[in-house]
Amino acid sequence: MTLRRIIMESLPQDQTPKDLDLAVSNVFHDLKCLGRDMTLTEIFDGFKELNLKQDLVMFSNGTVAATRKGLGV
Repeated sequence: MTLRRIIMESLPQDQTPKDLDLAVSNVFHDLKCLGRDMTLTEIFDGFKELNLKQDLVMFSNGTVAATRKGLGV
């Protein structure tokens, strides 16, 4: 499973904004359960990359939401 997929699956499908710190933490723990060790910085960089690709939106209030593009809708 790729980091992108795990990140996108951690976000609500209804595009409700989620706390960014919580989302990063959830992805960190999901990866750990899969036996993949990544730092929080690497995971946050993944969120930033998906933000640049417009697969998700990182808001200035510290929340993040999936986009229709990112969800494949």
